[in-house]
Amino acid sequence: MALNNLAEKAKKSLIDFVGVCDNRLMKYWDQEISRSFGYNESQKDLVKKMLLHAEEHNLRPAKRLRASFVVCGYLLGRKEMDERVWLAAESVELVHTALLMHDDFTDMDIVRRGKPTTHVYFGEGDTHYGNSMAVYVGDTVLCLGFERLLMAGFDGEKTKKVMRQMLRGITNTAFGQSYDVTLPKLGDLTEEKVISLHRAKTAIYTYENPLLIGAILADISEEAMNLLIDYSVYGGVAFQLQDDILGVFGDEEKTGKSANSDILQGKVTLLAAKVMELGDDKDKEDFLKVWGKRDSVFEEIELGKEAIKKSGSYAYSVDLAKKMAKKAAECANKLRSLGLNTEAIDYLEGVALYMVDREV
Repeated sequence: MALNNLAEKAKKSLIDFVGVCDNRLMKYWDQEISRSFGYNESQKDLVKKMLLHAEEHNLRPAKRLRASFVVCGYLLGRKEMDERVWLAAESVELVHTALLMHDDFTDMDIVRRGKPTTHVYFGEGDTHYGNSMAVYVGDTVLCLGFERLLMAGFDGEKTKKVMRQMLRGITNTAFGQSYDVTLPKLGDLTEEKVISLHRAKTAIYTYENPLLIGAILADISEEAMNLLIDYSVYGGVAFQLQDDILGVFGDEEKTGKSANSDILQGKVTLLAAKVMELGDDKDKEDFLKVWGKRDSVFEEIELGKEAIKKSGSYAYSVDLAKKMAKKAAECANKLRSLGLNTEAIDYLEGVALYMVDREV
């Protein structure tokens, strides 16, 4: 099957997967909300408000890529799905929602997937309260995710292995996030620094962690594990490069966020690094007028975006994303010699290519 056909097949599989995953998450939230924690009515009302927002946030339209990787990692070594693996997949999506809440707070974003971010939702004219609630609701959902994985029902040793993978993966993601907010303070922004950031964050958090959680549950070989790690490095970086491109040049109705927010926040991206490396003085001047300048006007923003394209930064980022995706697909293809589930390998190979052609 040609690679473009594999990408199309992976896209369809992921779309079908979203419906199943969302239905399961909806049932999970119904159960969690019904617990009705609290020692008086006002406390119960607050907890319910927190959980209803968490549910709504978690069920906003999403790719469910991370949950699909848990399932795929498991199916690499198994022919049939295990109900317990679904709980592990759900746990990854809960953790993802929690980290988005924290990330939006630190980035001061006001929209996530077309709706208010958590600190905005709870702010209601009180910024400090909104920020505080973003931390507490995020912490709540993060721990619910960990609990979901613990409750999956695998034996003690396997549960210990998979929890260690989950916790170490999120720890390394936090290190990566810390590097993200620190980079602007470290002087010149370079391609090497940006790629190191993407490896520490997206490659681990979106690709490696969920894939290895599934693979551990399936007891696949160390050789296959190492290939999945290589796949995650290339695939995760490619994914983030495309995400950053869409964050500036994507369709707002499809991405669910402003196409200006990444520039105005001064987000650390390869687009930013390359415009400063490849651009002429005018390109750099136009870009720096808006990068990290939240009060920039429309005309300035448009000139900043034009500088990204004129300098060659946009073309460079697109090309590197495709090269990384191709390397990820090659790593997936190497799994075929290990006697693993070919449909799961098809998905990994196809999704690597699809992720750099997506519009959301």
